Amino acid sequence: MILSKRLLKILFALLITSILPYLYLLSAQKPFAFPIAKNYSDYNVNNSDFEYENNSILTNINVIPFPQFIDKKNSILIISNGFRIISKQSLTEDLQLALHRYSKYISLLAGISVEINQKFLSSENKLIIDCPLITSPNNTYPKLGEDESYTLNITKTGSYLYSLSLTGIIRGLSTFVQLIERNASSDTFYIPLVNIIDRPRFIWRGLLLDVSRHWMPVSVIRRTLNAMELSKFNVLHLHLSDDQGFRVESIEHHLLYDRKYFFSQNDIEYLVEYARQRRIRIIPEFDIPGHTTSWFVGYPELASQPGPYQIATQWGVMKATMNPTKENTYIFLDKFFKEMTKLFPDPYFHIGGDEVEGSQWTQSST
Repeated sequence: MILSKRLLKILFALLITSILPYLYLLSAQKPFAFPIAKNYSDYNVNNSDFEYENNSILTNINVIPFPQFIDKKNSILIISNGFRIISKQSLTEDLQLALHRYSKYISLLAGISVEINQKFLSSENKLIIDCPLITSPNNTYPKLGEDESYTLNITKTGSYLYSLSLTGIIRGLSTFVQLIERNASSDTFYIPLVNIIDRPRFIWRGLLLDVSRHWMPVSVIRRTLNAMELSKFNVLHLHLSDDQGFRVESIEHHLLYDRKYFFSQNDIEYLVEYARQRRIRIIPEFDIPGHTTSWFVGYPELASQPGPYQIATQWGVMKATMNPTKENTYIFLDKFFKEMTKLFPDPYFHIGGDEVEGSQWTQSST
């Protein structure tokens, strides 16, 4: 009995000494969360690490992504036939295209007629666009980190959207469309009175589409870009080559691409411009040196082992790997990348680099 008590004391002492350090570390940890804001002065919209969750105590509006700051009033603004979108500045081509897109969204969503002009009205049935720097050149390609901030005020006298950039105007228009709600009992459409100050929390908000393994035609990419614009995404990453398919036409290397399911160079130019108008960048990815079976179907001399090769019809990491010891491999890639970078104007160009299976290299005589 005495032995058992001593043993228990020893075990208890060991337990305490082993647990105490962990208890101390846990107690010393600060909670990884921002304090819930109690008033508007607690919000610092100039802080890039601002937590949008803080807004949850203020409103339950259905907007994605959730804006940085919202002040919601307990009232609404009815929108009806003859709704007008009015620009304070002369319409550039890109702004006009954007306003036409969103006028159609508003019309389809609320079932009302929408006009675009520069005539100011006393009616509250309007959205006024103010972008002082909109006189900048048209057809500019979106840049990483460009200004996307905007303010949107919905008041009893009308709606007002302000931004210093076209991109900010488009992000604000997306928010405006998402704010539209329907009163089922009266079959009317309205917008809650709100003051929104917003800018992205993340400068790179991307979506990846693997069109190599699962082919998607231009119509699907276009539909995806429409949804991305409304959800404020700004990067479309297209995975264009893999073991299962090569999806872009090459003039320099005409044996590369699938003859049935591929994007012509005209298709790519069209999609890049379609995305640009929505302030979305397209990042191409051509995966090398692994995931390259589709390259070797037409050009087996690029491979580390002799062919022939066939398009893969199953998933997984394949053995096919480019031969990095041949000078002709680099000559081929240099011509190819020069051709593709003319189609894709973005400064970022993805070349994969993942999942090299390795056996072709270890078994190669070179």
